[in-house]
Amino acid sequence: MAMSCAAAVPARAVLGGAPVGRASSRARTSRRPERVATRAAVANPPSVTPLAPFTVPPTTGFGRKTVVVLGSGWGAISFVKSLEQTKAYDVILVSPRNYFLYTPLLPGAATGAVEERSIVEPIRRSIAQKGYKYYEAACVDVDPAGKKIKCRAEEPSFEYSTDDDAEQRRAWHTFDVSYDYLVTSVGAVPNTFGVPGVEENAMFFKEIAHASKFRREVSERFERATLPDVPDARLAELLSFVIIGAGPTGVELAAELYDMVYEDVAKMYPKRLLPFVKISIIDLQEKILSAYDRRIAEYATEFFQRANIECLLNKQVLEVKLGSVVMKDSITGVVETIPAGLSVWCSGIKLNPLCEKIMDALPAGSQENRRSLATDKNLRVKGSNGTIFAIGDCATMERPRSMARALELFRTAAKCDDAGLACELTLDKETVKAALAGGVEEFPHLEEVINNIDASFVKHADASTKRCTFVGFENMLTEVDNGLRALPATAQVAKQEGEYLAGFFNACDADAERLRSENEGKFEYVHKGSLAYIGKNAAVADIPGFAIVKGVAGGLIWKSFETISQVSIRNVFLVSADMIRTKLFGRDISRINGETNTSRRGDK
Repeated sequence: MAMSCAAAVPARAVLGGAPVGRASSRARTSRRPERVATRAAVANPPSVTPLAPFTVPPTTGFGRKTVVVLGSGWGAISFVKSLEQTKAYDVILVSPRNYFLYTPLLPGAATGAVEERSIVEPIRRSIAQKGYKYYEAACVDVDPAGKKIKCRAEEPSFEYSTDDDAEQRRAWHTFDVSYDYLVTSVGAVPNTFGVPGVEENAMFFKEIAHASKFRREVSERFERATLPDVPDARLAELLSFVIIGAGPTGVELAAELYDMVYEDVAKMYPKRLLPFVKISIIDLQEKILSAYDRRIAEYATEFFQRANIECLLNKQVLEVKLGSVVMKDSITGVVETIPAGLSVWCSGIKLNPLCEKIMDALPAGSQENRRSLATDKNLRVKGSNGTIFAIGDCATMERPRSMARALELFRTAAKCDDAGLACELTLDKETVKAALAGGVEEFPHLEEVINNIDASFVKHADASTKRCTFVGFENMLTEVDNGLRALPATAQVAKQEGEYLAGFFNACDADAERLRSENEGKFEYVHKGSLAYIGKNAAVADIPGFAIVKGVAGGLIWKSFETISQVSIRNVFLVSADMIRTKLFGRDISRINGETNTSRRGDK
């Protein structure tokens, strides 16, 4: 928890003389037992040799090494496909999901623009081609010291088991897998940020099952709306679709839903329903796609508004209820409730629980960033002694910390005397902003604090004086350093990390010393551009070194790129065929991939 700046401090003092106290860091749990001091009734107890610090034993020697890969997403599939079969590695991939999912087209699958089977590729296809092994199971624990993982497979069940039955299922088989090297690519999980009602009254949008559910739920609501004698108030609620989160996923889902409604639903359902349809997107930022270039964010926001997609910006969601969403305006503080026949949560991710277990199993102090696994330049997890690697959304590559220059940045912005000694120890907001700006070139992540200076300054400055001391400034930098994510959580990053790590393993060819060496290589991310579909055959594209493309031209680039970027020739043909079919014949809006609510309750 961040400390507030003290109010009662002299206006000017000497900086750099006596050390400035720091807030104590939170104690982190560790699986290793701590030595407990025993009280003794002696004046001078005998000296006790302290326990040696716990370290993970390294992998040593030459010869074939067992590499266990966790996950079947972008990082894992890129690593497996890029690893040379001739190298001295025995590869075992462990994942409860036996397919790779092309996530950028998930919104299209949710509305029938492409079919679900077209954007998945069986993991066993890549595994079988190289003679590797695959276990369909979930890794539930990792023992870095013993170099083994514990896996659990669920008992086989009928396809349409009820949720209650699924919860009552027990582990059918639990087994251990030993490794020389562990590659963790388990991704992240949705983050509700503690908002009440999200898990109960909203659906997430991250897996193919979520796309299938969304497609079914949308179709079901339109079918219910066509029934006789449905009141207008009920129609307005049924046909209100609220998407929470205006990042690429939320924006593309809203765009695909808009296309589905006005290109396909409008032709097959009564015209009287269209005035009741309302698509809303909620975000805390002032523009949609706020992480993109400002020009793209402004264009996309205006495009949505012209298309009558309601953009509820600068809004903080307070609660998701059954049939409504409660939100607060972050500027005015006004609280309002809007109807929501279907709420979809696309706002943020958090650390996978398995990664938390890995952190707790590593030496204390090696994993200070609790948002993701910290790695070095070669994607080796800190504290694992080169035996565990992490790629994708679950990893953060270590970057220089601004705390090392906190005093220098503060003194540069403070008003010092001619000797540079007597400086102000309390700074106003603009001066703090200037101090942060002085370090952006060396520490780019400080720009995040500058962009959110209002919230950061209020949190770390003294409420009565509205000024910040060095302690508050230090806490501000500590907070942003601890929350570092060196690279965005995107498929592009995970793919490049998987390919680089496979190249690193290929170059080292099972030489344990080279795989652990600090002098071997360094991962460098190359940003190849950003794309987002915004509806009506239009998209936005930010291509480095070329230009920003918007509108229908951007849509052509988007469709071409998403088609040729599939992981197999099979998927390229399937996606191409789906896009042509949709253009010629429209989307298939039938609800055949699941039972209706009535049949699930047993009322046949």
